[in-house]
Amino acid sequence: MTPSRVFYGWWVTLAFSVAVFLSNGIRFAIGPFLKPIVADLGIDRASFSLVVALSLLLYGVFMPLVGHLADRLGARLVAVVGTVLLAAAVAGTGLVTNLWQLYLVYGVAVALGLAATGHVVASAVISRWFIRRRATALSVIGGASMAGMSVLVPVAMWLILAIGWRATYGVMAGATVVLTVPLILWLVRESPESMGLTPDGVPAGSRGSGAGAEQTPIGAAVQTVPFWQLCGGMYTCGFSMSLLAAHGVPMLTDHGYHAMTASWAMGVLGASSMVGAMLLGAIADRLGRRPVLAWLYATRAILFTALFLVHDRPGALLLIAALGGASMSGSMAMTSALTADIFGRFSVGSIFGSIFLVHQAGAATGSWLGGFLFEQSGGYALAFGIACTQLLVGALVSLAIDDRARCAATPVPVAGGR
Repeated sequence: MTPSRVFYGWWVTLAFSVAVFLSNGIRFAIGPFLKPIVADLGIDRASFSLVVALSLLLYGVFMPLVGHLADRLGARLVAVVGTVLLAAAVAGTGLVTNLWQLYLVYGVAVALGLAATGHVVASAVISRWFIRRRATALSVIGGASMAGMSVLVPVAMWLILAIGWRATYGVMAGATVVLTVPLILWLVRESPESMGLTPDGVPAGSRGSGAGAEQTPIGAAVQTVPFWQLCGGMYTCGFSMSLLAAHGVPMLTDHGYHAMTASWAMGVLGASSMVGAMLLGAIADRLGRRPVLAWLYATRAILFTALFLVHDRPGALLLIAALGGASMSGSMAMTSALTADIFGRFSVGSIFGSIFLVHQAGAATGSWLGGFLFEQSGGYALAFGIACTQLLVGALVSLAIDDRARCAATPVPVAGGR
């Protein structure tokens, strides 16, 4: 094919960045919906949190299946079908009138749509396109995820105040289909080999060209210590991020901040995380993934402490959010990059999908426990304390990961053709 100045893998990364921006933005934007849905449906925060916890858990349960389908049928097909399902489920959430419907539509259907449009499918494909710049490319996806939080949390709050929470879900559903489906169909290709290219665009046969496909069966991966170390870190990541997504805005409004100020704080945090993601990705490609992953978990514990302690000081809150970006985005990118490094670039769909299930178990626990402990104690102190402790442990575990390759060369598969 005709040589291009821009390696095609970056176009694939762009398409998945838009998909992850919207799907993760929808996931993170649940916080602004908490109080209006609770009031409208006549339920308490614990019940709402349990719905969110179910959705997050099923999001993880569906991930290994979605990753396996992406490896076998092709990520483009999986992502397009998932986008349509996600949009339908999000629109349906705006129509629910009681708790059981919320469980069915948001708890189950939204979870499946998110799984097919989230990090695992994107990481599985992007890891095939890059070796030398893998952490940088995957960090673009992490930055897009935080951009989704940065933009959609305040936008969702503004729309809720302007047109109500039900219509807001309708707007979000329409935007998901219109912006995502054309890009996936137009740009996404399964691997560089499917286009006669090599990873990173380096000449075939040169060092680092990745001529062989590195792959490890999931059954072999789960018998290794690094697999469970990555799972442990991902559990702490899921717990903390879900706690912040579901309860960050309500906690800040409980501490005296206006709803828009609290939402803007989450937006600033997401925006600063985008910059942090790019810098940390480049650093990881030079210095290694493990120290960057440990940095992320340790500094996130500091961020959570600061967010909880600052009261009635909007300027300080926004400053903390601006500085906190270096702790928020990158744990997914570093973990998926380590998965590809250790187990092979054609194993990410199944193995990282399984690791992500543990992440979502943590996410479900964080969302539910935040609401449960609030109802029991009247505040979020204990939940945030648990999150900070887990993050510090996760930092130590990350430093101990043995990142030597354990994969075997196999013939290159081309899932889904072009």
